[in-house]
Amino acid sequence: MSPKLTKAEQTRRTRRAILDRARHLFATQGYAATGTEAIISKLGITRGALYHQFSDKLGVFKAVVVEAYDEITAHIRTRIEPLDTNWEQLVVGCQAFLEVAQQEELRRLVFIEAPAVLAVDTLVEIDQYGFGLLQESIQMAVAEGDLRVVDGEGFAHLVNGALNELAAWVAQSDDPQRLETAQQLIEALLIRHRS
Repeated sequence: MSPKLTKAEQTRRTRRAILDRARHLFATQGYAATGTEAIISKLGITRGALYHQFSDKLGVFKAVVVEAYDEITAHIRTRIEPLDTNWEQLVVGCQAFLEVAQQEELRRLVFIEAPAVLAVDTLVEIDQYGFGLLQESIQMAVAEGDLRVVDGEGFAHLVNGALNELAAWVAQSDDPQRLETAQQLIEALLIRHRS
């Protein structure tokens, strides 16, 4: 006989099940084509349980996107941790971000659905941690004399904008050459400003 789950554990499991099911549907069918009934139908829960966890479908989607951004950050960290210098971490970190644009679920969730569904200020808020890492790395590169730019914070916004646009471009195609080209372009942008 298995032990009875606590209310907190039941709530956690229900939330996890909703997020997993919603992520699959949003990534394969898109936000507009996914109704709350489709999310709950195979989970054996009520619409009330979904609304207890999230205010509405948009709340579920936002939570899915937050988790997707966490995965992107983890991917970047995995790629840069073995590297010795901040400069290498900056270049490889930017390139690693672009790699995500060809990972099927993340591509659709982050680069296609999220910009179409969520307000710009919501996306900026969700990406604040990732942008903070980029900004910190650029500031460090400036301080170490590796980058020569007019303003470190402004340059971080420039690189972030370039990364987001390149990622959207990469996400539109399965062609690995497009990813390689985008990675070369971001590296060229950084090298152009290297001291």
